[in-house]
Amino acid sequence: MEMTMELSRTLKGHEEIFNNGHTLRPRQRHILFSMGSEGISFGDLCKKLPHCAELEAMINELLQHGFIQALRGTGSKPSAATAARVAAPSTATADISCVRGYALDFMAGLVGTKSPAYRQMSEVTNLDGLNAVLPMCRKVIAAVASPHHAAELEAGVASRLGR
Repeated sequence: MEMTMELSRTLKGHEEIFNNGHTLRPRQRHILFSMGSEGISFGDLCKKLPHCAELEAMINELLQHGFIQALRGTGSKPSAATAARVAAPSTATADISCVRGYALDFMAGLVGTKSPAYRQMSEVTNLDGLNAVLPMCRKVIAAVASPHHAAELEAGVASRLGR
């Protein structure tokens, strides 16, 4: 599989994650979740999931069963996420939007997009707002998913903020 191939979730893949379909194995669900809402190149997905030995086989299986799709005409283009990182200015606002995007993707897979915590995180515009909302998001994720997932969110946010 080409490292530059762009992959994105289909409606079926979206429903698997957000409507708790649970028809896939946990590792396949993790791959779907890791793709994010904007899609990702196969190379970026490999970097995101370096310890997944059967990644290419699982991606092929997800493609065959219609949970993901290969986007057309993107063989030599960088992924949208990579392009956004390159084009984004290195300001505090850009950093907060990147962190907010990570937190929203993380929360969408675990608590859904209708959660009040998700809504409040989507309205964050600065570091103070992020610091105010993050503890509530942690509590919601710990209650709905697990304390491990809540700690994973917090660690991911901290690493993106350079803490």
